Amino acid sequence: MNAKRVVGILLLSVGLLSAQSYRSIVKKIAETPALQSVRLMQKAAQEMAVAAEGKNLPSLDVDLQGAWLKDTPTMILHFPGLPGPSRPVPMGRTRNFTGEVKLSYPLFTGFAISAEIDRSRLEAERARLEVLDAKRNLFLQATRLYGGIEATEASLRALVEAKKATLSALKKAEGLYKNGLIPPADLYNIKARVYDVEASITEARSRREQLLNQLSYLAGVRVERLDGTIVLPSIPAPGSLKERAYRSRGDLRALQTLLRVDEAQIRLAESRYYPRVGVAAAWKRQGDTPALDGDGFTNPDRSYVGVDLSWNLFSGGADRHRVEAARYKRLSAASSLLDYRRRVATEIDNAYAQLRALRSKLQSARMRVKAQQEYYQLTRGRFDNQMASADELSRSIADLANARAQKAALQSQIRVQRAKIWLLSGVENFEKTLGIAQR
Repeated sequence: MNAKRVVGILLLSVGLLSAQSYRSIVKKIAETPALQSVRLMQKAAQEMAVAAEGKNLPSLDVDLQGAWLKDTPTMILHFPGLPGPSRPVPMGRTRNFTGEVKLSYPLFTGFAISAEIDRSRLEAERARLEVLDAKRNLFLQATRLYGGIEATEASLRALVEAKKATLSALKKAEGLYKNGLIPPADLYNIKARVYDVEASITEARSRREQLLNQLSYLAGVRVERLDGTIVLPSIPAPGSLKERAYRSRGDLRALQTLLRVDEAQIRLAESRYYPRVGVAAAWKRQGDTPALDGDGFTNPDRSYVGVDLSWNLFSGGADRHRVEAARYKRLSAASSLLDYRRRVATEIDNAYAQLRALRSKLQSARMRVKAQQEYYQLTRGRFDNQMASADELSRSIADLANARAQKAALQSQIRVQRAKIWLLSGVENFEKTLGIAQR
């Protein structure tokens, strides 16, 4: 195997590694830092939900305190009828240490703990659904970029074909000019057209590079070129897609979860209407040394079992207003959910309408390409026979390139629009359709 062949194989391997299909790009987005950040917020919400469940269990606390008093605790005794002044009697020492092991349990909190646990669980669920919606938006951005690159590459191919046709016309024009059959203006007109096409090619390549850079950032890998196009099965009927969206869309389900969070918030606010009962038991000792063996004045063992009952009977109407505020918030969330469902339905209807319009425009673009191809062939023949000007030939070449680019762009837009419609049904449905569903 010679050196040139080895180099060719290596270059081909590099190209294959840098080429990314639509499916592989969408799959890699799930590993990008942008989505990982949202996932970590979901993990944080899950940990908060587990932490909230701890409030439903007994609490065990250990406490050790030490104090050094300035003066010795004393007591002054007064004996009526006895002569002489009363003298202070020492009742403790300046050093005081207390140790306690306490077990406490909230026996009844007016359902506040259960409401708080439910709210934390629902917040964790909403965080999970927000991950799905963030993924859907990233997939949609990647789809638009992928389609934009496809359209730019098609435009670039049309411009390259236009350059070839223009150079061929320039070669013919130079021969005619040498024989004095066309004026200098026609020759310079075609030469100017060559530079125009080259400038358009440079601009298209720059635009493609920018789009590839954006797609590389979004996918988290370097994308040098595309491998294949966006391939998806036929889209379902609008009614069926709406039902899928109502069941699966992460943003819709997040709003539904938020509604349940507000219901838990109402229960939490209503818990202020009930008394709170707690029980506790503690092993407690005190002394003038860390040994906690007493101070010679009072008993060292101060262990106890206790019950705590508290009930707020009046708070200036604040509790009632908190409940009313929570209820209004829930009504607001219900209205927002209804409005969002209608917005999603409208978005789906508009997406189907736009797809129909794009397909209609594609039929027109195909006919325009055929017409421009025939017109270019006719104009080229007339130019070769000195029956058409160089300006007319240049315009026919440009019109053909524009027609081809527009046709390719519409084909790409249709593929992007179909992918968008699938994404409107929910990211989980889209992943199943694309065959990248995570288990």
